Amino acid sequence: MKPADTDKHWLAFYQQHILPFWHTHVQTHEFRAGDGLRLSYSVYRPQTDCRGLLVVSPGRIEAALKYQELVWDLAQQGYAIAILDHRGQGLSQRMARNPHKGHVNRFSDFVEDFELFCQQLAADFSDLPWFLLAHSMGGAIAALYLARRQHRFASACFTSPMFGINSGMAPQWLARALVNAGACLNRLFWRREPWYFFGMRDYAEVAFLRNALCQSEARYQVFRELYQQQPKVQLGGPTFIWLQQSLAAADQALQAAHRISVPLLLLQAGADSVVTAAPQQTFVERLPHPASRLQRIDGARHELLMETDAYRQPALQAMLAWFQRHHQ
Repeated sequence: MKPADTDKHWLAFYQQHILPFWHTHVQTHEFRAGDGLRLSYSVYRPQTDCRGLLVVSPGRIEAALKYQELVWDLAQQGYAIAILDHRGQGLSQRMARNPHKGHVNRFSDFVEDFELFCQQLAADFSDLPWFLLAHSMGGAIAALYLARRQHRFASACFTSPMFGINSGMAPQWLARALVNAGACLNRLFWRREPWYFFGMRDYAEVAFLRNALCQSEARYQVFRELYQQQPKVQLGGPTFIWLQQSLAAADQALQAAHRISVPLLLLQAGADSVVTAAPQQTFVERLPHPASRLQRIDGARHELLMETDAYRQPALQAMLAWFQRHHQ
């Protein structure tokens, strides 16, 4: 039995069970995007009694590597898992000469990549029911994919989806104006290299007490150590163009919500300071499937599946129950 993340034995369990499981059973593959960019993804498939395929669309800065514990948890439930490293992050090819810049030229490239990713999986997993798990930026990608592309997913779960970005002290209209102005100037005067948004920089560790992602010190330290051990997956702040494209995509996801026909569970982190809550409620209200709903995890920060067990376990159990209930 896995110890609680607050237990002194949790790290030993991670090192003795979860990490070896990842290295032994998870395979990493590559394919080419429509524009030739090299994309990486990771796959686990049970040898017998596979309950279904769970496809993951991660958030910004994330690599499949970050999902090791979740893959172990899902494997215990009999699921196959496939995780895409989105273009410009993880082990996938970067979009700027400085590999630390979080950048994308067009948000629609993410959606097209995800469609190709699912096509890659179809040959090996066509005999299984498919489920979609999307986090943060991956939620905006997945929403646009479900609304605009043909797919085989039976149901979906979004955790802390990016339908609005927290602009801090600046009002939204001012933040958008600054982003749009910077992106336009970047394209006009220096097309060869994207510019960081104001105050952004290359990857740097943030102390646990200053982090806005989660309240599990054990999981946070493992995440940071993984990124230190694998510098290729490190990613810094976003560029003007990434922000411009992402703000527009968040708006588009809200506008397209009425075209998402599958039952969708949105898990909202009650103490999220990364993305905003109100657009998540609007998104769910526009979903046409009568079973779709929002479930709030009070007190949780943005990274629900990296949170301390008091928040992570309810989120994980809700997701698993959702997929078990909506599998056809």
